[in-house]
Amino acid sequence: CFQGNRIATWLTYMSDVEFGGATIFLAVDGHIVPKKRSAVFWYNMFASGEVDYRTAHAACPVLIGNKWVATKWIREHGQEFRRPCSLDSML
Repeated sequence: CFQGNRIATWLTYMSDVEFGGATIFLAVDGHIVPKKRSAVFWYNMFASGEVDYRTAHAACPVLIGNKWVATKWIREHGQEFRRPCSLDSML
């Protein structure tokens, strides 16, 4: 069932990685090294409903070890009253 675009993402690292496996955000030249029991959260959209392309991300390959993550996507449908849209496209 399609539930609309992702408003936000919560990513929890379930394991340590010996080497590699970072989550990278190319548009902002940032990366997150996986550490067991740590998490990262970001909004994928502005409050106006426009996609924030700065949140495009990728996973680097794990060179040594394993990487386990748990991801929760918060979708736009059903969130209309919790996060109403704004007329300012940059919020």
